[in-house]
Amino acid sequence: MTQTTDQRAAYDWFRSVVAPLRLRVVADIEGFPIALGRYGQIEWCGDGVVAIYSQTVRMLAKLLAVPGVRRHQVGDREFRLLLPVEKGRDNPSLGAVARLLQARTRHVLSERQKLVLLHGRRLFQSAP
Repeated sequence: MTQTTDQRAAYDWFRSVVAPLRLRVVADIEGFPIALGRYGQIEWCGDGVVAIYSQTVRMLAKLLAVPGVRRHQVGDREFRLLLPVEKGRDNPSLGAVARLLQARTRHVLSERQKLVLLHGRRLFQSAP
């Protein structure tokens, strides 16, 4: 699927905001970026704002306790909250939200794992 310029710009902005948290970013059905978690997802909602969506109503009070999070839409079985974030700045509130939602992270290889991929396991096997 080809991305529009708006989708590409949203993807670049969202990825730069969540990069320090190493969140795994995927595209939703419309092509905009989201970070999935066990109890909900973090979505791009416009420059400077991310949306928090969840169908786990018991998480609402915990998420509203995070500084900067405000209500947007609250229903009987789902809710959507907004969190203003700044690109290029530390976002402790976004980190707290990601931990509460148990957002999935990207795996980073250690130096040993990189060497094993490049040279195989024989590099670390002892000679008889």
